[in-house]
Parts: sequence; structure tokens; C-alpha cells
Amino acid sequence: MAEKTETPGYTSSLREEHGKLYGPDGKYEDHNVARADEGTWWGIHTNPNARGTEDAMACYGDESYLWVEHSDPPPSVSGVPDAQVLAELAYEHVDIPELSFEVSPAADAQKVNLATWVWLPASELDPVSVTARLDGYANLSSTVTARPVSVSLDAGTADATVHAGPDGCAVSSAGVIGAEWTSARKGETPPCGVTYHRATHGGGGYELSATVTWEVSWEGSDGSGGDLPSGEFGSSQSVQVQEVQTIVR
Repeated sequence: MAEKTETPGYTSSLREEHGKLYGPDGKYEDHNVARADEGTWWGIHTNPNARGTEDAMACYGDESYLWVEHSDPPPSVSGVPDAQVLAELAYEHVDIPELSFEVSPAADAQKVNLATWVWLPASELDPVSVTARLDGYANLSSTVTARPVSVSLDAGTADATVHAGPDGCAVSSAGVIGAEWTSARKGETPPCGVTYHRATHGGGGYELSATVTWEVSWEGSDGSGGDLPSGEFGSSQSVQVQEVQTIVR
């Protein structure tokens, strides 16, 4: 049987300490009920599975509850959420949209040894941001922003040449990846694309895929910030490659 700790002396001491903090003559008269719009009480909450452990007891300081004005930062106590914690929370809620890429010639009209141009327009590459903040503390928040920086291509077959830079197809200064083919570009090598060297002969097409790398960073309202793990998201489409035959006399 566990030893009973709530003895009359213990209860009296607890009431006395409570009165010093929250009683009519205490530090927080009437629990600051009249100031409910000015601040918030912060309480200690521990993992239920860790109650009674040394680590859990270390969370408790001189006061079990702390009053903090909305205009002030949260208390500087172990375990209190800070800008980085908010950034990690926001990171979990970043929703990267599905992207679609364009090809020329069309996916069902590829030709052997004719370069396929691949591009993603600027409208597909807008940054995505999420902000996390503590309710009532507009001066403590973190914004996480994901920005697309490059695309890596997979032709779907070893019988192809991928046209890209050493780090893939990068986002240009115009905010696009690759370039759309026009007649003025005839004979040029695409900045982002694929040249197939073997036809599909009407069978299953090659699965051309484009994987976009998104770099993620965060910025706290207190001036802090940093990088978070990058993400990769891709899409694919089946292409049919035809072999053009000519008769030479």
C-alpha cells in the first residue's frame, strides 16, 4: 500500500503557499480574473507516463502556474515552446501541391533521337508557407516556407539521354524550370529534357518522371531561423516514342 502523503501538515502548507501566490493578499490577487484579456496562465504539464520521475519533477519551479502578459514573450522555463518548436509544428503542416510538367513534342508523339523539352511554368512553382503561433502571443510565431529549387528527370529507360545541369534542372531567374520549345529553338539542346534512343514500338510506354526538390526554411518572429529538411515530390506520365524511317535513294 502506498504511503499517504496528504497529511494535515502537508495540506496546511500547500494552502499557505497557494495563499501567498493567489490569495487576496498574494502575488496574483483572485487569480487575475479581472485581467483575463491581458494575459494567460501558463501551467506545468508532464507526460502522464513520466509522472514521479526525476525528469518530470525537474519541470516544476517555484511556481506551478505563471502569469504572462500577452505583450511579453512566454516564460523562459524548460519545456516552454519557443520559435523553433513552432517552426517544427508548422513544418508538419506544409502541404506541397501536386505539380504537373509540360513536354514537347506531346507525350504520345515522341520521336527517336529528337529531344523532348520539359518545363514547369512559374504558376506551378509558387512558394508555400505555413505560420504557427501561440494563441494570444502574436509576438511569438514561426513561418516555414518551402521553395522549389530544381527538378530531376528520369527517362524511364536506360536508352535515353537526360539534359540537365549537374544538380538537375534549376529554377531560372524568371521563376520557371526548363523552357518551352518554339520553332525559334529548332536544333537547340533543351535546358531540361530527354532524348530517347529507342522506340517503344507500340508496347508499354516509357514512364517519364520529374521530381521537384523543395528547400525548406523557417523564420521566427524573434529573429531566429534556419533550415529544415528538404522534400522531394514527383509526378510522371507515360510517353510513346516513335521511330521515324526514311528512304534514301
